[in-house]
Order: sequence, then C-alpha cells, then structure tokens
Amino acid sequence: MEHVTVLEFLPGLKADEVLQNRLKSLSNITVITNAETKEITGNEKVNGITYIDRSTGEKHSVKIDGVFVQIGLVPNTGWLNGTVALNSRGEIITDNKGATNIPGVFAAGDCTDSPYRQIIISMGSGATAALSAFDHIIRN
Repeated sequence: MEHVTVLEFLPGLKADEVLQNRLKSLSNITVITNAETKEITGNEKVNGITYIDRSTGEKHSVKIDGVFVQIGLVPNTGWLNGTVALNSRGEIITDNKGATNIPGVFAAGDCTDSPYRQIIISMGSGATAALSAFDHIIRN
C-alpha cells in the first residue's frame, strides 16, 4: 500500500500509546479524527470516501482505492433506552461484576462500557456476569 488514511469517529485514538507512537512514526499513514463517514463512492470499484468533520461540520472527500470497515463500535442497545443506565455512546454501564444499575440485571461483552473490545475479554466478562447473576439468585 502506498498510503493509508484512517478515519476515526472519536476525537482521538483509543489504542495503546505504544501502538499510537508506532502509527505516528509511519510516513504513509494519515489519521483523521472526529470523522463521521457519510458515503463510499465509486462505480464497480471504490474511488472515494466522504466524511463530515464532527468538530466543524465541514464535508470532506478523500480519493481512495479501497476500504476496510471496522464494525461493532456502536452497541446494539437502543432497545434498552429507559431501562438500564447507558453512557453517552449507548454502552451499558456495569461494575466490575457485570451488574447494572438495576438489581439482578447483569451485562457483558462489547455492549458494555468495558474499555477493551476483544473476544477473550467479552468471554471473561460473560463468565463474570453469569457467576454474579448466580450469586445474586442464591443470596436473594
């Protein structure tokens, strides 16, 4: 690849500092933060991407030859509005045992406010939430 452009929805990257430093050391990568992707353009082949700068509202286009889409950053929790507590990104707020603000309701995985999004971490939080739910049931 001659050049890579990374569009990040948030105001900053969330990767570990050592990874961000490595990224910054590469001269063929441009990182654009606060970017709300609006459109991927092209006929039979991708040729561009359009985004809105979330801090200024300005529309921008970048010429590109391909796209890698990372999915799963927006939790599918809209159906929970008005029930368990959600943060500003729609993630379920839990404590270190997976408990929500409602007694007896537990959550786990990428839909929670866990700072990390990896399968192994979701699996572990699922086990923690299940054990916490079991403990809640036998004590109440």
